[in-house]
Amino acid sequence: MKKHLLKGLALVASMIAMEASAQNRYIDPVFAGVNKTANIMYDSNASINILYGQIPGIQPLFSHKLKCDVYEPTGDTEVKRPLVILAHTGSYLPAVVNKQTTGNKNDSTIVEIATQLARRGYVVAAIEYRSGWNPLTTNQSSATEQLLKATYRGLQDVKNAARFFRANAATYKIDTSKIIMGGQGTGGYIAYAVGTVNTRADIESNLKFLRGDATPMVNMDTLGDWTGLGGFAPLNYGADANVSSDIDMVFNYGGAMGDTAWMKANSLPMVSLQCTRDPFAPYLTGNVIVPTTGITVIPNASGAGHVIPKANKMGLNNKLNSVGYTDAVSARALVSAKGENNLFGMESSFPLENSPWEWWSRPILQGTTVVPYAGSPAGPPTYGFIPGNGREADSLSFLTNPTMSAAKAKAYCDTIVKFVSPRIAIQFDIAGTATLNAFSLLGPKSGDSLDLRAADSTSFLVAKWGKSHVTGAAAGSTIYTFELDMAMGNFSNPLYAVPVPDGDSLAMAKSFLFNAMPTGIDVTLPLKWRIVASNDHYSKVSSQENFVFLTKRGAVGVSETDLNAYVSLFPNPAKEQITITLDNSKAPMSKLVVIDLMGREVASVNNIAANNYSLNTGSFVPGVYFVNITNQNGDIATKRFIIK
Repeated sequence: MKKHLLKGLALVASMIAMEASAQNRYIDPVFAGVNKTANIMYDSNASINILYGQIPGIQPLFSHKLKCDVYEPTGDTEVKRPLVILAHTGSYLPAVVNKQTTGNKNDSTIVEIATQLARRGYVVAAIEYRSGWNPLTTNQSSATEQLLKATYRGLQDVKNAARFFRANAATYKIDTSKIIMGGQGTGGYIAYAVGTVNTRADIESNLKFLRGDATPMVNMDTLGDWTGLGGFAPLNYGADANVSSDIDMVFNYGGAMGDTAWMKANSLPMVSLQCTRDPFAPYLTGNVIVPTTGITVIPNASGAGHVIPKANKMGLNNKLNSVGYTDAVSARALVSAKGENNLFGMESSFPLENSPWEWWSRPILQGTTVVPYAGSPAGPPTYGFIPGNGREADSLSFLTNPTMSAAKAKAYCDTIVKFVSPRIAIQFDIAGTATLNAFSLLGPKSGDSLDLRAADSTSFLVAKWGKSHVTGAAAGSTIYTFELDMAMGNFSNPLYAVPVPDGDSLAMAKSFLFNAMPTGIDVTLPLKWRIVASNDHYSKVSSQENFVFLTKRGAVGVSETDLNAYVSLFPNPAKEQITITLDNSKAPMSKLVVIDLMGREVASVNNIAANNYSLNTGSFVPGVYFVNITNQNGDIATKRFIIK
């Protein structure tokens, strides 16, 4: 069998039933319901009042009581669960005021993703964070400084949220060693900062964020450090200094990183999704544009398309990259990312699409004329309303999401969660029975040699390996695929590949390998072989790849003719019966022997004396088999077939 005929063998795994495939907490939605506790105050801090300078008597700062909504799986008995802190988008302004439909913890996308993550067993805190800057300024330097400070305040707020939940871990049943931060759009900028900014030099020495007089736009002595502590009291309320604000992993959908120079060996693991044609944040490296004015505020920022390859190369994602991901979402992501793991570049034929996961009620938004704002002078002292043009926000948002609908957005949210959750599970060793352990090859040893003969259908090359799946994994949930490759060893198009359900060995007739080998008689070919273990979520390659030297040898003793070209099997795949046909130009069949992948004889028929024979396969278990056919002249053929 030649290489181009074997590509389809990789599809055999889909034909072998994984009957007991189990739902895995933290990967699959194992909980039917979610409990939401709204408006928990996690911090209070000094916030910029966006009305300062526009209305007489308005002070530049106000004390912002920061709140969050906590989502937990209904009926969960686990007492220590990973925490996901989720940050919304909004350009650091209230929704509608920012000329967008989004901008708070109640955005449809935030609610949907928080719910989906909670159904998988996570505790999710959808937080609000401080907003505030002058969105009407057209001075680039001023806009850059204001937005940089807004991102910095968001970074501090996320750190304070981590501090709050770590201090209250018993109340919310949180595993404080597993805290993840996720950000949407503007929240994605914060997520990248959380994952990378951890030195004073990151904040005060980056040339991109210095004023014309070389002073830093963000000064830690006044605004506090990146953990939310210190600074000038009226500008930052530092508290709970004895509680860690550590976060262990970040992900984002949308947004960009101000400067990849922030990425260091101790930066956090990161996973990113972004539209490749995002008009506001570059997918690769380019300028960041503010939707309210259209001016450039961050030159040469980097999006997911440059950040994640660098994170992978630097080793930040080594644990995430210790396995392959077999789910359909990851498979699609690898196509758009050209094989780069942990990156999903969402492609769209529409040139301006940047947030297909968002949706809103157009009638409600179009009727919005005022929006809640904590620093407003109208209404109660700490919570009032300011004018807002919902019709404008709806129109502008619809320009970059013209096919917006709840069904479409929820499908994208589903994709985001399905992409992120298996990676969180790997990073924190919480994949349960979907986990695949490291395993080694046992034989043939690297350097072993083997002679192959066309007539040698009852002698086998036996490959053996260790087991990868963990205790408790359902029977049939792990497939081991044997791959035999040319000497290059990249396995992109193996010479021979066959799946073995829950196996630890494989027997291949030497005559079958003889026919698969592309070389001539007495030519030795070095090949590599390996095993790939896979289940519904992950794949793992054997800890080594062994060389084996195969040589095709000429016939010994009786003269033989290769019958393979004259034998056909139908149907293949089969169920209850398969018919074996030998061309009438050849002597009739005398016997046949059926062998499974383990090298065991499962059926044999003698004294056939015909060129057609129908074999009853109703008792065969689903899988791959070989049939050895011998005709009355002593010529031999070996054919593969599948029972489904």
